Amino acid sequence: MKGSIFRQAVMTLAVLVCLLAGGILPADAAGVSFTQEELDYIKEARVLKAVSIDGIAPLSHVDSNGELKGIGVNLLHRISGMTGLVFEYELYETVDEALASDYDIYFNAAYIYMPADIALSQPYLKSETILYINSAIDRHQIDSGKYAAVKGGTLPAGVDPDNTIYYNNREDAVDAVEKGEADYGYGNAYSLAFYTLQNGYKNIITIPASKEKREYCLAVPPGNEVLLSILNKSITALDEDQMQTLVLDVASQVERKITLAMITHVYGKQILVIVLLAMAVLLISVFFNVRANNRLKIENRRYQLLSHISNECLFEYSVKSGKVELSEKFHRTIDIIRREKEVINRLKEVLMTWHDDKNDEHLSTVKLPLVDGNAGVFKVICSNVTDENGNLYSIIGKLVDISEEVREKETLINKSRLDGLTGLYNAAAARELVIKSIENKAANKTDAFIMIDCDNFKSINDTYGHLKGDQVLKSIGESIKKAFRQTDILGRVGGDEFCVYMHDIPEEDFVREKCRQLDNLIQGINEGFPVSISTGIAFLKEQNTYEELFNKADAALYIAKRRGGAQISIHAESDPPPEKQDRGSEG
Repeated sequence: MKGSIFRQAVMTLAVLVCLLAGGILPADAAGVSFTQEELDYIKEARVLKAVSIDGIAPLSHVDSNGELKGIGVNLLHRISGMTGLVFEYELYETVDEALASDYDIYFNAAYIYMPADIALSQPYLKSETILYINSAIDRHQIDSGKYAAVKGGTLPAGVDPDNTIYYNNREDAVDAVEKGEADYGYGNAYSLAFYTLQNGYKNIITIPASKEKREYCLAVPPGNEVLLSILNKSITALDEDQMQTLVLDVASQVERKITLAMITHVYGKQILVIVLLAMAVLLISVFFNVRANNRLKIENRRYQLLSHISNECLFEYSVKSGKVELSEKFHRTIDIIRREKEVINRLKEVLMTWHDDKNDEHLSTVKLPLVDGNAGVFKVICSNVTDENGNLYSIIGKLVDISEEVREKETLINKSRLDGLTGLYNAAAARELVIKSIENKAANKTDAFIMIDCDNFKSINDTYGHLKGDQVLKSIGESIKKAFRQTDILGRVGGDEFCVYMHDIPEEDFVREKCRQLDNLIQGINEGFPVSISTGIAFLKEQNTYEELFNKADAALYIAKRRGGAQISIHAESDPPPEKQDRGSEG
């Protein structure tokens, strides 16, 4: 058990400390698009009070110099750089004390500990639950042992409250298990790795547990939706590499606590190693091979930890044998059991393109089946390993899951076709779809094109303000979605102008009835606040261009407006052409 994933995590964090000792890894913040309401909030915001609890490193803690450190603090620093918001920080002993204060943001908020009425952002950090036990305890009999709990937290399922000892923070709880005052406890992988590296625990065994996933986010008091939206957008703007930079920055600043026992333990082993090395050099040359194998095992453990923390899958492709060795994380993520041949072949297709490449590092992407039945998109990052003669020996690489990033890009493409206020198609997208519908219309079918305009909309804006005007436009958009069919094309073509293209209408009265339904829905949504619409309808029986059809419906709409508004007008060939119409200040 001493070779567990967690101990590999501690070893890797130690290596990262050395690698990062020269400075914090740079990471430029991505641009964030805020609404006008959010920009106004940022401009007018005072200094925001950010609170959390102490003793939950590396999430938040105070170092030996009295400075506040932690992943949550780094995240807020990054958000401050993105938005211009200014934070002041304060740590409390318990969650209840922190929530009882006049806070604006609670950082490092865990879903399982937060009250139901607290508004939570999307998670910025996820971790597995780790069971840690005293090495003198039989892991199969821990249910009857003493459980080390943190004040303010909830007990995991199956833990007896009568056998529970409460401590002020996570570090005190882990110390108690190390000393034998308690038998076991549960914590997140980041905190346990941090305190193990800092305090040099020797009597603790860690085991990955499936009690619950730990997800950490930012929390705001009820009713502060604008601030929550700003925080969510800032978190979304941080990609996985930038988030890892925030985590590794904390890892680079771990302060090792030096105790008499540690000094004795460390230097005692060094003396023993020196004696053994001297004897080995004199007696057997095989020692060097053993030492090399031990180093290789340590490196493998480091790679496994990095894979565990970064959610990455490691693999090695042997050029000579053609075999691919996969890490444990790979087996847990990719459906290698049922679709091994497919996965290996896809991976080899990517790797073979680099077989004769002299470059040290390579990047590509591959789509692989997941264990949950879905498909994931992964970035493949590889490096060549050469032998003493400079010949390619193997290719070592990792898979980084970019499925969410790919899905977000697809979502952004779809959103670019929609009007941001109403959710209907924007003018360009609506025009494109209507043109396709006109081109594909069957000769024996009748389609209809409807122009809708809000009466006296300028007066609404001038009297009640643009915020109320936006609410009116939203209500019209919602009503259009409800009144018309899913097969119809619904769009916003101007400030207060909307259009609907109806395919294959059974009769003209059907279109009239839909327009009446729309008017009733708008009146119902805006009860107590009079809003009326004018509607112009043009029927498409023969081939017309989009511009011709638009102008006919627009001409009918103009007639409805001239009759005083709140009218439904159908285009007739005798109507004046749109270019000769003048709506004046209407709409």
